[in-house]
Amino acid sequence: MRSLALAAIIAANLIGGLTYLLQDLALDGLPFGTITLGRNLIAMAAMLVWLGPRNITWRYPRADLLRLLLLAVVAYALPLLLGTVGTQLSTAANGSILILVEPCAILLFARLLLGEAVRPLQFAGIGVGLLGALVIVLRDAPPDGLLVEEHLRGNLLLALHAVLWGLYSPLMRPLVQRHRAMDVTFMSMLLAQVLLLPAALAEVPQWSAGPALLPALGWLLVLGLLGSFGGTVLWTWSLRTLPAAAVAPFVFLQPLAGVAGDALFRGRAVSPQAVLGGLFIAAGVLLVMWPARRARPAS
Repeated sequence: MRSLALAAIIAANLIGGLTYLLQDLALDGLPFGTITLGRNLIAMAAMLVWLGPRNITWRYPRADLLRLLLLAVVAYALPLLLGTVGTQLSTAANGSILILVEPCAILLFARLLLGEAVRPLQFAGIGVGLLGALVIVLRDAPPDGLLVEEHLRGNLLLALHAVLWGLYSPLMRPLVQRHRAMDVTFMSMLLAQVLLLPAALAEVPQWSAGPALLPALGWLLVLGLLGSFGGTVLWTWSLRTLPAAAVAPFVFLQPLAGVAGDALFRGRAVSPQAVLGGLFIAAGVLLVMWPARRARPAS
C-alpha cells in the first residue's frame, strides 16, 4: 500500500504541474474564477458518475464536518482565489517562486496539528528539492522580481496562498483515515462553493462568446477531469497511508512537470537549468523515500 501511495502522490503532483498549462489555455476564453468554479463542478460530476449519489457519504460527525468546512474554505477555496488575485497584482513568475513555501508549510502544520515527527533526511530532501525547484523557476524570473514595490501586495497574497495550501494535507489526513477518500474529496469541493460561486458570479460581466470560447471550454473539461478529479483524488487517497509531512517534497515535482508540458505542447526547448533542477528534485524525493524504505523490514 505504501508503494501505491507513493506512486499516487507522484502522479498527483505531475498532474498538478500540468494544470498550470491547462489553466493558461482555458484563460484564452474564460476568466479565472469561472474556470475555478467550472473545474470543481466537473470534478464533482465525475465523482457522482463514478460512485453514484447513493454511494456517497453525506453525513459526518459534527467534528469531522467542521474540519471539512475549514479545509474546504480556508485550505482549498481561499488559496485558489488568493492565488488569482496575487498573480494579477504581481506576476506569474513570482507566484511560481512563492508557491515553493507550501512544502515548508506542510511540514510546519503537520508538526503543529498532527504531532508528526520530521526525519533529518526529510529536511534534507526538502532542501535539495527546493534548490532544484528554484533552479527551474528562476530561469525566467528577474532577480529583483520579488522586491519590486509595486508587486508587494501581490507577493504577500501569493505567500499567504502558499501557506494556506500547506494546511490542506494536515487537515485532510485525519479525515481520510476515518472516511473514504472519494467522499471527503467530494464534500470538500461541495463546501468550497461557498467562496467559489460568488467569485464566479462576480465575473459575469466578463463572460462573452467568441472564437476562443469553445477551445477554452474543452481545456476546462480536461482541467476538471484530469486536474481536479484525477489529481485531487490521487493526492487525497495517498494521505490514507503517507504522513502529511512525507508528501511535502513531492510538490517540487510540479515545476518539473510544467517544464515538460511546455516542451510537449508548446515546443519550448528544455534548458540545461531545467535538467539540473530535475536532477536535484529527483534526489530530494529519493531522500524522503529512503527512510520509509529502510523502515519496512523492521515493521
